[in-house]
Amino acid sequence: MHIRFLSHLGTGLCLGTASHKLANEVSATSPASIVIGNPVLTSKWLEGSDYEQVVEFFITNSDANNPLTWADQLQVTVESSSLETTTPGTLLRLGPNQSAVVQVGVKNKAGVKAGTQCGATAVLTWGPKENPKKSSKDFSGQCGIGDYDASASSLEHHWNPDWFHEIKYGIFIHWGLYSVPAFGNRPGPNQDYAEWYGYRMTQPDFPSQTYQYHRATYGENFNYDDFVSNFTGASFDAEDWMNLVADAGAQYVVPVTKHHDGWALFDFPESVSKRSTVHYGPKRDFVKELLDVAKAKHPEIRRGTYFSMPEWFNPAYAKYYWDQHYKEIYWGRPPTNPYTNKSIEYTGYVEVNDFINDIQNPQMEALFYDYDIEMLWCDIGGPNKAPDVLAPWLNWARDQGRQVTFNDRCGAAGDYSTPEYAGISFNPRKFESNRGLDPFSYGYNYLTTDDEYLSGEEIVKTLVDNVVNNGNFLLNMGPKGDGTIPKQQQLNLLDAGEWIKSHGEGIFGTRYWPTAQTSGSLRFAMKPDAFYIHHVGQPSSPLVISQPVPWVEGDEVTAVGGSAHGTVLQVARNGGSFSVQLPDNVVQGDKQEPKMTFPEDVVVERVDLSSNRTLVEAVKGQDAVVSTVSDEAFAAQKLSIDAAISAQVKCFIPSEIDVDTRKAWGNLAFIGKCVAPSLTKRKLRILTTALL
Repeated sequence: MHIRFLSHLGTGLCLGTASHKLANEVSATSPASIVIGNPVLTSKWLEGSDYEQVVEFFITNSDANNPLTWADQLQVTVESSSLETTTPGTLLRLGPNQSAVVQVGVKNKAGVKAGTQCGATAVLTWGPKENPKKSSKDFSGQCGIGDYDASASSLEHHWNPDWFHEIKYGIFIHWGLYSVPAFGNRPGPNQDYAEWYGYRMTQPDFPSQTYQYHRATYGENFNYDDFVSNFTGASFDAEDWMNLVADAGAQYVVPVTKHHDGWALFDFPESVSKRSTVHYGPKRDFVKELLDVAKAKHPEIRRGTYFSMPEWFNPAYAKYYWDQHYKEIYWGRPPTNPYTNKSIEYTGYVEVNDFINDIQNPQMEALFYDYDIEMLWCDIGGPNKAPDVLAPWLNWARDQGRQVTFNDRCGAAGDYSTPEYAGISFNPRKFESNRGLDPFSYGYNYLTTDDEYLSGEEIVKTLVDNVVNNGNFLLNMGPKGDGTIPKQQQLNLLDAGEWIKSHGEGIFGTRYWPTAQTSGSLRFAMKPDAFYIHHVGQPSSPLVISQPVPWVEGDEVTAVGGSAHGTVLQVARNGGSFSVQLPDNVVQGDKQEPKMTFPEDVVVERVDLSSNRTLVEAVKGQDAVVSTVSDEAFAAQKLSIDAAISAQVKCFIPSEIDVDTRKAWGNLAFIGKCVAPSLTKRKLRILTTALL
C-alpha cells in the first residue's frame, strides 16, 4: 500500500510502499479478529460495470497489535439465495484498531426482480490459505437497482454515486442580472450576498443599505427588472470559462440557471414563462452554451446546475407565502416599486394555474432532459412537488447507465448536505461545503478588493479540510455583468490549480481516514492502495507524526508532486510515533509567486535601475511601485526598499509584467495593498536591472 504525505507549499510529500513491492510483503501474525459493520445494499453500482450493485460497509481490525497486510489476502464476499458476488471486496492494509470502507459488487440471481427485499450474509476471510480466519454479518435490503417512486422512503434510499466522492472540487458560478449593479456593500458586518440585490433594494432598514444605494445610483423609477437591458453578456465566452474551470483543477462545474429573482439563463417552453435571457436582453441560452462546451471540450468535468425552487415576487407563488427563514413574509410577495409603492410588472410572467405544477417542475424537467446534467443543486426548498420529477429522472438516468445526484435543498431528502460559508468538521454523511472567493458573496460585488478574495493557498487548505472530513468543496466565482471574470479571481483560482493538478492523487478519489481527520497541521486521507498525510504549511525535518499511520517495516516512502515528486524519504518508528526525514528540496517546496495584476487606472512607466541609483531615489514620491528585479539585485537593494517604505511610498504591487523573470518579494507587508481608491490615477514605476 502507498502512504502519502503532502505539503501545501507548491510541492508535496508522499509516504508510500511501491505497488511492485507488495508481492514481497511478508505477513507477520494476522489480526486475530476483524469485525464487519452494518452492510448496506446501496442504490449505486460499480462504475463501468453492468449494474453491479454496491454492498458497502466498514470493517474494523479489532486486534490491538497486529496490522492487516496485503499478505493476509483479505477477501469479502456476499452469500445469499438472491444475490451472487461478482466483484469481491479487498483491502491491502488496515492498522490495529483501525477501520476502512469495503465495497462488494453483487448482482441478482436469475428470477429475482430488481428492487425486491432480500437477505444476505457478508463473509470476510483472511490469513493463511490453509487455515484462514473468518468473520460474517447478516443483513437485508433492496436487491438490485430497482425503480424509484415519489415516496420519501424510496428517494431516501438513493445514494450519491461513487464518482461524486471522487471528484472533490467544483466551481460554482453565480451570474445573473444582479451582476450588473454588483453591490453587496463593503466586506464586513454590513455586507450581504450581492445576488440578493433584487430583494434587499426593497428593505430600507437592511444593513447592506442596498435600498439607499439603488436610489442614489439608479433613481427611484429604475426597477430591478430594468437591469435586463444592461445584462448583455457581451464578453461571455463559454470556452474561456470552462478552460478556467479546468486550469483551476476542478472536476465539476455548477452554474446558476435561475436565482431567486426568477430570471433564468436557460430555455423552456413559453407556456411556462418568458422570464429568461432567451426572451429578453441578450436573447441567449447561456447555460446551454456553457454545458455544450463542457461536454464537448472538457468531458472529464462533471456537469451540474443550480436551481432556485421559489421566486421572490412571482405572482403565481402568492398562495405559497412562506416565512420559514425570516420573520417577514416575502416569497411570493407582489412585485412593487419600493420607493413609490406602486405595483410593477413581473417581466416575462405568463399566467399559469399553479407555480409548482406549471413553473417549478417543468423548469426542473427541462434541466434534466434537455441539458444532460449529472447533478441538480437546488436552493431554498420550500413548497414543492420535487419527488414527482426526481423519481422519473433517477429511473431515466439509470436506464441510460448514468448515475446522477441531487442535494438536500430540493424538498426531498437529498444525497448530501450543503453547508455554506460555514466551518468544516467531520460528518459521516457526505457533505459539500460551498462558499465564494468573496468574503461573503456569491454574485460579483464590486466593492470587494483584490486582496480580500480567497487566496490560492487558502483555496488549497479549504479543499483539503473538506476532503479529509468526508466532504467536497464547491467554490464560487462571480463574473461581471458583461461576462468577464475579475482578473484576481482568475489568478487565485489558477494559483490553487497549479498545486491541485500537481498533487491531485492525494485529493481526488480519496476517502477520509476514520481514525483521525485533522490534527494541527496534519490531514489524512485514504485510497484502497494508498494512505495520504497532508501537511498544511512548511514542514520541518524530521517530521514526527503521532497518529497511528498504517506503515510497516519495508514500506518505501516517497514525495509526491512538484519538483520533489518521487524523492525517496527515510522513515522510522520511534515508539508510538512515525518519523520522516525531509531533505531541503522537500521542506522548501516549489514556492509559487502570487499572481496579481495592477489596476486598470494605473499609469505604467518603466524606469531603468542603474548601480548608481537606489530604489528610494527611483520611487520617492510615487504612489506605487513594482519590482521585477532579480534575486541578486533584490538582495543588494533590500535596505533601499526599506528606505522607500520610510519615504512613504504608498504600496508595492506585484505585476504580471516580465512574469517569467519576476522573483519573490517575501512577506513585504505592502504587497497587494493598493493605494486609497480616492486616487483616480496612480503612477506605477516598473523597476528593472541589467540582470534581467
